[in-house]
Amino acid sequence: MSRTYRLPVPVFMIVLAGLFLAPDALPQNASQPASDWPEIKINPASKARIKFESDSWEFGSIPRGSTVVHAFKFRNVGQDTLEISAVKPTCGCTTAPLSSNKIPPGGEGTIKAYFNSKNFNGRVNKQIYVDSNDPINPYLKVSFSAIINDPTQTILLNPMEPDFGSIKAGSPTKAKVIISNNGPGEAQMEIVEISSPSALKAAISQDRLAPMATAELAIELTNEAAPGEFKESVTIEAAGEHKSRFTIPCKAIITQ
Repeated sequence: MSRTYRLPVPVFMIVLAGLFLAPDALPQNASQPASDWPEIKINPASKARIKFESDSWEFGSIPRGSTVVHAFKFRNVGQDTLEISAVKPTCGCTTAPLSSNKIPPGGEGTIKAYFNSKNFNGRVNKQIYVDSNDPINPYLKVSFSAIINDPTQTILLNPMEPDFGSIKAGSPTKAKVIISNNGPGEAQMEIVEISSPSALKAAISQDRLAPMATAELAIELTNEAAPGEFKESVTIEAAGEHKSRFTIPCKAIITQ
């Protein structure tokens, strides 16, 4: 049996939100009067349960003007079909396509966050709101952070954004990025995420990088990359005296 709830919004909560939250930290409909909010139907008896692998992500340093990508993975750990009713980024700089809006019990899904950094500098924090039929967690939030053109980054990349150009679908293509350690200590390199591991492969020539030394990051666009505009990314962490993280955006136009 479904019940209908209308969310109350006390005036003092709206005032506090205006004082402490930046405009892009609010849900898309947060500026509307409470009376204009859509009615939300929740079935308290539903046994659908959503569980994210992680509800936050750090891109680290990224070049301005690039698009970086992270896949938020989740599972339905309940006994009923999980239905995602809305995925709402809080900023026009972010798109968040959903793999499927219906996930069977035990099934998995992803929300891929594409962040376009062209209008930003410095540190940014963005959110995506996720509504579902999980009666325990019907409204969840995932978030990501990045630093555009981080001036403290001692790991330098050339190029900062590999461009495979225009290639035919099904034709594997390779590119390389030279990674330089301009810091005072050794850096231990680790690839922590490839946003689309079926379409993009990456490997570092050496995992320990001495001061002023270089390594090569080999990136391969596989034959699994679908036709269209390709935008994915590789996130690397450099551990050492000054731990840092950076994300390398990769792009291509894949033709039929």
